[in-house]
Amino acid sequence: MSVTYGAAPTALTVRDLAFEEYMHFMYLPVLIPEQDPGTPCLALRLPDRLEFAAQLVHDIVHYEMCTLGNEFTHVYVTARRGYATPGNPLNRPGWHSDGFGTTDVNYVWTDRYPTLFAEQSFVGISTDHIESARQFEEQVDPSRIRTYPDKTLMRLDPSVIHAAPEIPAPGGERSFFKVSFANARYNLRGNSHNYLLDYDWPMHDRAAVRNDPAHTGQDGGRA
Repeated sequence: MSVTYGAAPTALTVRDLAFEEYMHFMYLPVLIPEQDPGTPCLALRLPDRLEFAAQLVHDIVHYEMCTLGNEFTHVYVTARRGYATPGNPLNRPGWHSDGFGTTDVNYVWTDRYPTLFAEQSFVGISTDHIESARQFEEQVDPSRIRTYPDKTLMRLDPSVIHAAPEIPAPGGERSFFKVSFANARYNLRGNSHNYLLDYDWPMHDRAAVRNDPAHTGQDGGRA
């Protein structure tokens, strides 16, 4: 699959989300093939602690799968709030592509310390998940890095290259929200289990296959 990297995200809307003081959901499945069939929005299974974001999740799913007409078998929710510090932005460090080597789509939102986007041309990017990460790091042009206003909901496809921000000292509370669309299981250790759904997936080591398109059925660690 040929991808031209360096596209800008699609900025959609500014939304407020009332996070609890501490929260950690990592790639929680809310729509999977194993559950009862139905229209995507009606079939979503959101735990009570995610009720504050239920309307936003439904709006995103409706937009991606109904308005845009894109079909996906799996939908996941990530919701994290904690104290971000220099060296610990609460998200994956380094320049990368969410859904590298796939057709996955991600919607991201943060209330503080915005994600960095490299909106530029990248050349000769390898299909190897390790080599490509090194190439992204080497080719990023600091003058082409952009951020968007806090609380902006953005749509990312795998062509969007981005990184977690550098957190200035002493740090502060940061909320991050993400809805991921995929056609594979995100079943890496450390991902959240949704007890509202009946499934039993074998879980795989995150370090071994993270972002490796050869393991799309195992790779759920694209934060």
